Amino acid sequence: MRVAICCKGVPVEAIQESVQIADGDILYKDTDFYINEVDAYALEAAVTLKGSHGVETVALTVGPLRAQEVLYIALAKGIDQVLRIEGESSRPEFIVSSMLPSLRSLAPELILVGVQSEDWMGGEVGIYLAEALGMAVAFAVVEITEVTETHVRVRKEIGGGRKADLKLTLPAVLCVQTGIQPLRYLSAMKRQKVRNTPIKSGGKIDREAVKAALPTMQYAISEVSLPSREGQAEILTGDRSEKARKLLEIIGNAV
Repeated sequence: MRVAICCKGVPVEAIQESVQIADGDILYKDTDFYINEVDAYALEAAVTLKGSHGVETVALTVGPLRAQEVLYIALAKGIDQVLRIEGESSRPEFIVSSMLPSLRSLAPELILVGVQSEDWMGGEVGIYLAEALGMAVAFAVVEITEVTETHVRVRKEIGGGRKADLKLTLPAVLCVQTGIQPLRYLSAMKRQKVRNTPIKSGGKIDREAVKAALPTMQYAISEVSLPSREGQAEILTGDRSEKARKLLEIIGNAV
C-alpha cells in the first residue's frame, strides 16, 4: 500500500514587506519556509502507518527551492520518497492541479493532508483532491482506527465536541486534524543527515492548465494589509473597590 502526504511550506515570518500580490495570488519573497503545522501531523500519521502496516510513503510539496526544507523534515522523520513541484501559489486550485500528474502516476491508496494551512487559513486542498481524483474523503480526522487493502476506518470531528466513525472504500483522502499523533522531536542531526538526499522533481505549476483540470475560485486578491488598530485591552488590577473605581473612570472618559 502507498500513502501520499501533501505538505505545504509556509513562511517563517510573513511580515508586510515579504507579502507580494501577483495575478490575484499571494506570494512571499525573502522569507524562509517551514512545514505547515497541520501537515506535520499528517506526516506523523503516515510514519505511524509505515511502522504498523509497512506502507510505502511519499511526501509532496508545491513551492520554490526554499520549500525543500519541508521535504527534508519529511525525510528525517522516515518518509521513503519526496517530490517537489516547482512554483509558488496560495490558491488551492493551483496547488492541487500541479500535484495531480504526480499523484495519478503514484496511484496512492491513501492521501493525507492537513485540514488547513496557516497562511491561507483555508481547508480546500483535500476536498479539491478528492473531487479531482474521484476518491472518498473524510474531513477533520482525529484517528485512523483500521486500514485494510480495501478500506479505512477513521474517527472524525463533527462539531460540538462530538465525533463520528466512518468507513471509507479505498482509495481515499483524509484531511487530518491536529493531535492525530503526538509530534515527535526531530533533532538537528537527523535533519542534517538527509540534506544530501536528491529531491525529485514533480513538474511545475501550469496556471493555464488549471482551468482544464479544475474549476477555479471566482475571486482574486487585490490587497493585503495589517488589521487596523482601533483600541486595546486593559487588565484592571487591585481589589474589587479599586477595580470598580478604575472601571467608572474609563466609562466616564468614554462618554
